This record gives sequence, structure tokens and C-alpha cells, in this order.
Amino acid sequence: MKKLFPVLTVLLLATLLFASCGGEKKPSAEELKTYRALSWEGTELTVKLGENKSTGCEWKNAFGDDSIIDYSVNRKFTLSQNAALKGQSAGILSAGFAGKSAGVTTITFTTPCDWEGGTPGYTYVVTVEVAADGTIVNAVGE
Repeated sequence: MKKLFPVLTVLLLATLLFASCGGEKKPSAEELKTYRALSWEGTELTVKLGENKSTGCEWKNAFGDDSIIDYSVNRKFTLSQNAALKGQSAGILSAGFAGKSAGVTTITFTTPCDWEGGTPGYTYVVTVEVAADGTIVNAVGE
């Protein structure tokens, strides 16, 4: 048992080290204003966008063709814990979409105002390619 303890300790420390290294880098307060990220797996596309609810900089979207892709149940807002954003309801919107049928279409995201609450707002267009079985083949944001 005494010989097994050091081995288990090393394995536990290695597991903790690898667990803390993984995951997505969190954007800084300044990067959050222009944060845009896309990921997909199977039929699920996730679009992540920086959002500042305290100024009204909240994303809405419209589909080019909702017979190709539509909403999924994957939608959440994660409040940033960054000290530079203290007093603001700023964070990341993760919006999920489900592939439905073959084709290429767009999802256009807009905000009514910019990060500070001024005008004009932002526009972000995601072009999505979906296979016949609903699998997301590719997604590009501009």
C-alpha cells in the first residue's frame, strides 16, 4: 500500500493538471466586445458572441432559409466574471442551431446598438452548409 500511494498521488496531480489546461480561452474585457466563435458537431451549430445586456447590445438573428437550419434548445448567456466589467451585464451568448436539410444558407445576427449603447449596432453573418441528414458540414462567420 505504501508503494501504491506515491503512484496514485502522481496520477491524481496529472489528472488535475490536464483538466485545468483544457477548454476554451476566456476573452478579456476588451476582447469581449468583438468576440465571435463558431463550433459544430453533428447536426448542432453553436455561435458564441460577446454581449453587453446593460447597454442593450444584445444579439437577435434571422435565417436566410429556416428549412435548412433552425433553432435548437442550446441557448444560454454566461455572465463574465472579469473585474474590468464590474457593474455591467456583459458576457457571452451561446446560441445553438440545428441542421435540418441539405443546402447552404445564412444566419444574420444584429444588435440595435454598439457595446457602449451608441449607434450603429453590429452585424455578423454566418454562412452554413448542411448535409441531407442535417449534419453541419461547414460554417464561416464574417
